[in-house]
Formats: sequence, structure tokens, C-alpha cells
Amino acid sequence: MNQIGVETTQHVKLNYNPAPIGDRLIAFLIDGFTLMAFYFVAMMAFGFASSFSDSMNEFVAENQWIIYAVYMIPSFFYHLIFEISWNGKSFGKWLMGLQVVKVDGTNPSIGNYIIRWIFRLVEITLTSGMVAFITVLVNGKGQRLGDIAAKTCVIKIRKKVQLSDTIYSELNDEYEVKYSGVQNLSDEQIRTIKDVLASKKDYDQSTWFVMVQRTANIIQTKIGVQKLESNADDFLEQVIRDYNHLHQS
Repeated sequence: MNQIGVETTQHVKLNYNPAPIGDRLIAFLIDGFTLMAFYFVAMMAFGFASSFSDSMNEFVAENQWIIYAVYMIPSFFYHLIFEISWNGKSFGKWLMGLQVVKVDGTNPSIGNYIIRWIFRLVEITLTSGMVAFITVLVNGKGQRLGDIAAKTCVIKIRKKVQLSDTIYSELNDEYEVKYSGVQNLSDEQIRTIKDVLASKKDYDQSTWFVMVQRTANIIQTKIGVQKLESNADDFLEQVIRDYNHLHQS
């Protein structure tokens, strides 16, 4: 599978693999169970309201369209609303570490989401997902027909990591923080720094160096450091250690 370059919050592109078809199927099933849970709760609510009073029972009986709307609208617009409001993720995609992005690595626009949603009605809803399954299987780029039309794809953003790969690591009690400004950084920014440093094996030396230097320049500005006293990669490692200490103490 071809990797997709995704731009991080530090404006550095990292390569991600297209989502495995198995993960997409599991995400699809999770979303289905989520909707079923909603339907169950809605049915119980209508049943309770109807039994609570005769007037409510008559109202529900005379306005069946309300029940149909409550049942159909979430199912119809579920993926569109979630992906627009949750940065390319449905609940199932979020649990499986998947995300919709444009093939150029940028965030999709509302128009991109609408295009892939319209195609979804045909290749998934009307065909029980068979058209989408075959397309993704043959395409090899994490794309169904809707993705091809919208110039998007679904990528795997969550990696299996050990404790040593996370934003936290063990530091001794005598450790002294060098850059106190790291407290202005977020967990997401620290993870991005670690991803950039760990990507050395995925790029040639010159490309990786440019990525590290660019990340270091941005972090340097964010934490208020006037001049670096070490190499860019050493500086970023120091930032991670300082952040660890400030958030573990």
C-alpha cells in the first residue's frame, strides 16, 4: 500500500498507512452497534412516554412521522455529521484509530465529506457495503468510490506502542528542567515531536534533518527559547524530558 503524507499541527508531514480493510470493517460494525444502541434507547423512551399518559400516547399515535424521523435521521446523517464535527472520524473510526484525510495530507473540507457521504448511500447503504469492500480491496490506497471522487482516503493513525514510546518516560528525582516553557505545550505536540524523531528510519537523512529542524524551530518559538544550544534533535529530546518531568511531578 502507498503511504499518505499527513501534515501535523507543527506543519510537518508524517507518513501513514492506508487503513487495513479489516479495521474498516470493525469500525463499520461498531458504528452499526452504536446506532442500534441509539434505536433501543429511543424505542424505550417512546414506550415510556406513551405509557406515562394517555395524551402522550395519542400524540405519538397521531404523529408517527416523529418516530420515523428520530429513527431515520441519525442513521441517514450519522457518518456525515460525525466526520465533519470530529475531524474525519466516526465513533467506530475513533475506536479503531482511523481517520479520513485528503490524499494530499490536508484536512478534508465539508464538500469532501459530503461527496464521500453521497457515494456511501450507493456503495454501502444500498449494496450492504459490497461495492465499497471490493473497491477498497482492489484500490489498495484505502479508498472506496466516494473517497476517489472526494480525493480522500482513510488512514491508520494509531500505532501499537510500548510505554517507552509514549510521551512519558522515567526520570530520576534529581532531574532539573532546562526549558520551563514546555509547560505551554500539549500532549499532542509532544507526541508529534516523538513521531518526528522516530521517523528517522522512514526517510533519507537530509529529509529527516529538515523535518527535525523545522519542528525544532516551531517548538523553540512556542516555548520562548531565543537560541538553541544544541542540535535540533537533541533539543527536541530535551523538550520531551522536561515535559515529562513537569507533568509527572
